[in-house]
Amino acid sequence: MSWLRPEGVIIDGELHRGLEVAIHHGVIEEIRASSARPEPYILSPAFVNAHSHLEYRGMLDQIPHPEYYEWIYELTRLKPLETPEFVREQCMVAAKENRATGVAWMGEHSDRTGSAEAMIANGLGGWIFQEVITANDADVAARMKLLRDRLTQTKALCTSQSSLSASLNPHAYFTVDRQTLRELGENGEPSSIHLAETIHESNYTRTGTGPLADRRRSQGIPFEIYGQSVVEVLNDLGVLRPGMQCVHCCDIDKKDIEILSTSGVTIAHCPRSNVRLQCPISPVREMLDAGLTVGLGMDSPASGGPIDMFAEMRSALDVSHERNAPLTPQEVWRMATSMGYQSFGAPKGDWNIAIGSKTPLIAISATKEASVESMIRLGSPTSTRWVN
Repeated sequence: MSWLRPEGVIIDGELHRGLEVAIHHGVIEEIRASSARPEPYILSPAFVNAHSHLEYRGMLDQIPHPEYYEWIYELTRLKPLETPEFVREQCMVAAKENRATGVAWMGEHSDRTGSAEAMIANGLGGWIFQEVITANDADVAARMKLLRDRLTQTKALCTSQSSLSASLNPHAYFTVDRQTLRELGENGEPSSIHLAETIHESNYTRTGTGPLADRRRSQGIPFEIYGQSVVEVLNDLGVLRPGMQCVHCCDIDKKDIEILSTSGVTIAHCPRSNVRLQCPISPVREMLDAGLTVGLGMDSPASGGPIDMFAEMRSALDVSHERNAPLTPQEVWRMATSMGYQSFGAPKGDWNIAIGSKTPLIAISATKEASVESMIRLGSPTSTRWVN
């Protein structure tokens, strides 16, 4: 058994001083008051990256387009130019960077190969959400067979690490045909979907206007106008249900939040990416007040920038104040740890520092004057090391 005597211990987002923690074979055996001189670090549960795209690490700083719509189509243009070998290499780089910033668990959206191998090689647990994109496919059945075969291969890799699992997920409403959306909503498996990231999605479903609608018309692809927000449309399709993580949720109103809170979904908030792509600021304060579980995700390096959970937490604080609906540092820390883990369907209370817990732990360099907010403001991957 080894004893840890940090300057402070973060339990459920709150900083506690004067404690020491005993660990035996990776399990927390005891937490008790300590009079010993502490070491200059803060002990915390490891971070959880609630939403990730390892495969886009090679596009860091490569897409100058400032707005989401132009950005996403430039990313789509660049994807085929990257070789499978390059993508696998970049997945490995991004996985190492997640580990360096204190991430132990992540929700990885994957449209190509490489993520599972990179996560396993770097000891990262989590869920691989293999993206389903069928909107432009003439033969959806053939496309789905290809994706299911790829999922079988990914699951075979995941068997070598019990903390890594995989399932199919719809990329977004506007990239998946309605029948497949309905089927993925009905299958009951853990899943994740990009939702209301921009104003374009609800303009598309409500009035048939905006760049998404214009692109469909230019391609000769028919689509329906429902007079509803994209949240309402997906709810009617049965996509919004327990086990579904909704990513972004920037362009949502009070009615949408009510639907999300009663449907059993969870949320992944990606503030740096949203700022970069000029998305509306996500109403996280209102979602938390409505009882929704909100995790913090670093999204794609192509939009979110360098992989750094402290930078993501800083952004979450800053944009909440910009909306005049502030989050507390403690809430943001929970979003980066326990709530992030719960956004994958884990019970409340998991991923914390408690007796009997196997939660991975990190030590963050800090002085005795440190607070949760100062660690968010001053922390970096270089100030973080692994404990167990």
